[in-house]
Amino acid sequence: MTKQSQPDFTLEYVFENLSALPAFPKVAQRALSLLEDPKVVISELATILKYDASITANILRVTNSARYGLQQQVTTLDTALALLGQNQIREIIVTSASLPYLAKPIRGYGMESSDLWAHSLACAMTSEILSRYTGFSSPDVLFTAALLHDLGKMVLNIYVGPRLEEIQCVARREDSTFSEAEWWTIGGEHAVIGSQLLRYWDFPNDIVRAVRTHHDPDLYIQEDLNAMLALSDIITVNLGIGVGVDELRHKVNKELLKRLGLSREDLFKCMGRALDAFYGASDLVNLATQS
Repeated sequence: MTKQSQPDFTLEYVFENLSALPAFPKVAQRALSLLEDPKVVISELATILKYDASITANILRVTNSARYGLQQQVTTLDTALALLGQNQIREIIVTSASLPYLAKPIRGYGMESSDLWAHSLACAMTSEILSRYTGFSSPDVLFTAALLHDLGKMVLNIYVGPRLEEIQCVARREDSTFSEAEWWTIGGEHAVIGSQLLRYWDFPNDIVRAVRTHHDPDLYIQEDLNAMLALSDIITVNLGIGVGVDELRHKVNKELLKRLGLSREDLFKCMGRALDAFYGASDLVNLATQS
């Protein structure tokens, strides 16, 4: 592709055009807000969610996946919500509302339609493994951040593709991460774009910050949530799950392990458990091909 035919890129241009993207469902946002109250009435949740047919259908599909281990096939929203705990409901709402965004081909990053979904889901599952292993206090917030951490790739897809070879050459020449090469080549990277999109969608600031910093070692070691997301992503990439052209360009920072109180042996244990969890949820992963 010639230089003249390449799309123009500035962060300002991308930020100004985020409003053109389909918004994260307000129904899901409202339901997630209600779930902040531990005494929320399930029937109130059902009343909100049932008016969005797509989310309701996805909730039922996700609820009936083997991951949640229900003993019976669930056919109504009310039954699904009644059988699940609040953390599970929150997890399923985020997962079902995210599916339409994540189950898309990201050609600029060399990713097929199921790759971004598989990677995002595996990262979220890995975050749960790490949360249990470390006793992290906000596993539900981490799960949401992990599931949505690579949304920026969906936005940058059109810009990365025409300059992919250049970005890869820079990464190899400078022995840099793919994200660093994105900065040097096109002036921005997917974590920044993704965080701005989440801010536009009114997600909480802690999730926005975690997504913004998940490739920046100087920033992600400053807060536990950021560090947990960064490590969840690094583990998922190094397991080779749903990776694209940035495969294996993620390094384990010693300071990151130190921040979280983990050893290399702990890291390998978590990697093994994450891989088992991912392969044990194949029906959930396959939702990308059914959407």
